[in-house]
Amino acid sequence: MDYCGLYVKIEKLICIIGGAYLEKTARSLKEIKDYIDEFEQKIERNGIWYRGVVDWTYDLVPSLQRSLPRKTYHSEIQDIERKMFDIFKNVEEIKGKEFTEWELIYLMQHYGVKTRFLDWSYKPLVALFFATYNWDKKQNARLWLLDPHLLNEVFWGKYGVIKPYGQKSYFDFLDSFSVSNDIYAFDPYQFNYDGFNKRIEAQRGVFTLHSTRNALSPNVYALNKILKTEINTAKSPVRTSPLREDFPDADVVLDYIDIHPDAATEIEQHLLKKDITIKTLFPDLAGTVDYINSIFPNF
Repeated sequence: MDYCGLYVKIEKLICIIGGAYLEKTARSLKEIKDYIDEFEQKIERNGIWYRGVVDWTYDLVPSLQRSLPRKTYHSEIQDIERKMFDIFKNVEEIKGKEFTEWELIYLMQHYGVKTRFLDWSYKPLVALFFATYNWDKKQNARLWLLDPHLLNEVFWGKYGVIKPYGQKSYFDFLDSFSVSNDIYAFDPYQFNYDGFNKRIEAQRGVFTLHSTRNALSPNVYALNKILKTEINTAKSPVRTSPLREDFPDADVVLDYIDIHPDAATEIEQHLLKKDITIKTLFPDLAGTVDYINSIFPNF
């Protein structure tokens, strides 16, 4: 049975039922580039963020919230975070280094600890790598595109990207801002790891922070699920500081391109040509081992 074809047909049917049919499935690298160009023309400035996932059905929910049962509230989540943080900061390799809370939390994210962060990249090819690495090709992959400046205008009330450096400590920030299911876009460019972690620089990493409480199922609070409602709510004249009247529709803030398995070989060859591999994106021993195993899979 052609599962991939079935997924694509279902997604098209959903779009048709919704009254806004739009083909968003790319079958070639050129079509992906065309979609990106189209999104760039809609936004107000340069600086798109990209995120790639191997399954188009995956929602934009951070790993920590995905792992917790419903009705896990903010204080409980923060208690879990503090315990993980205390364990991580006392690891021998880290002990004694002068990292801020923000730097340590983001370091935890990049080493695979579950956090409130969702990784994005300035580089579309980096996101394409993550959309196609270990892709089983039984369903479409997906490339998300985000305007972080507009996202923050919705949730933060200011057009721009938050710089964690100089902000309150991470946990103080959560205490002062997480009064709802807000999502913020952060650029950690001022983080100073002094060569300790090269992955963040190699992947051109940025992140969104999700302050969701998980009162319901975590996926209810996915960015792609709540954005349109949040924009409409923020435009309400009863708000103390409503969004500007000409604020664009949700698909100008966040959009996506689905990638059909037909495009996989071309993408993989292009990424290899551009030297976007597990070895270059994870420039450490673990990345090199994974790279060796990927190019010599069968003995």
